[in-house]
Amino acid sequence: MMNGYNKDDALAYILPRIDRKGHKALSFLIDQLIAQAIDADMAFMHETGVLDENGDAGDSYYDDDEAFEYIVEALAAQNGFDPDMAVKVGSLIDDYMELQQEYLEQAGLVDWE
Repeated sequence: MMNGYNKDDALAYILPRIDRKGHKALSFLIDQLIAQAIDADMAFMHETGVLDENGDAGDSYYDDDEAFEYIVEALAAQNGFDPDMAVKVGSLIDDYMELQQEYLEQAGLVDWE
């Protein structure tokens, strides 16, 4: 987990901002999927060295495209989604990544050096 990052705060920021009408096929799963996406995102950052074992910034750069693929694949596997559902999850993860970035910025957890 990223130092200073609070999953509950992130969920409280992200969930009300998700366009639920835009994800009708997933509407009953959105809250659960976003929580899973945060976990997968953190796992991705640790595995790729973006975060070190203490949750501090590591030596690696966060690759949005790689992170996106990792998260979608993790959620598809975790929930047994077929390729059609995985595409729908991808659309949700696009929204998640944008809102997660906003959350990190407003929480003061990222700086662009």
